[in-house]
Amino acid sequence: MKQKKAVQPAPDELRAEAAVNEILGTCRFDYDDQAEPGKADFLLDPLDGIGPKVALEVSSTTDPDRQGLWKGLDRHYDGPTPGLEGDWQVQFTPGTHVKQSAKPLVELLQNLERDGVDKIGLNGWNDATPFGEFPTQQHAERLRKLADLRIVSAERIRSDKASGRIFPFEVTAGIACHTANTISPYIDAFLGSDQGVNKVKKLARYTDREGHLFVWADRGQLDVTMALRRGFVPVDSPTVADSVHTIWFGSLDADGSVYRWTRSGWTIAAVTSWAPTASLTDVSAEG
Repeated sequence: MKQKKAVQPAPDELRAEAAVNEILGTCRFDYDDQAEPGKADFLLDPLDGIGPKVALEVSSTTDPDRQGLWKGLDRHYDGPTPGLEGDWQVQFTPGTHVKQSAKPLVELLQNLERDGVDKIGLNGWNDATPFGEFPTQQHAERLRKLADLRIVSAERIRSDKASGRIFPFEVTAGIACHTANTISPYIDAFLGSDQGVNKVKKLARYTDREGHLFVWADRGQLDVTMALRRGFVPVDSPTVADSVHTIWFGSLDADGSVYRWTRSGWTIAAVTSWAPTASLTDVSAEG
């Protein structure tokens, strides 16, 4: 039987390992090189030989729904779209079914071009409707179509070089409430996902080690980044299986600290081993 080639840990996995090693005073004993199934991402041993041994699992930094969305968008909108005259910026959501929405979206944009409408969005209408009054029936029907497609907005880019292209985007910048009351619900949602269930099962196999789970916040979870940057500590706790001793929750846009949950509750631990990463988000606080 041909032996599998060893695979090195991904950068986000190494970043998680570095934080845990720094905070706990551990070092790598072994890691999952994917040569055999069922191994934890990292096995960490105490540097002083006294502290607990750890089995560490690390989550992906990308929401699977968003990852699937962009794979579909890249396939469908990598060139000019037949039937369109202008270029359009279209804001999609993870709930958009790219293939099924493609034809009705083009038809909607064609109707907007025909009527000289350059912008439409679910956050407000852009026609002659006076403030405080309802939109026209035609515009309301278009908004309903936009909502059915799980698309937030579309705006025409006026240019002499327009080629009839659709430029997809997804907003990850925005307003983040400066509280920590979304942290535990995020962890509960992750633990209930297929990825979370699988990682908890893997940790349960290591009965001679503490099971630690490191969860990365998705780039769109601005409230996690803001809460970490401001030092807000959650007061509630997620529902965690007995096989998980500690949960770590970090954000790639919050370089200096990470959430740490144990049966005693949440704390924030400082991290100095991370090199700063380029922030992909603009975060503003809402009072």
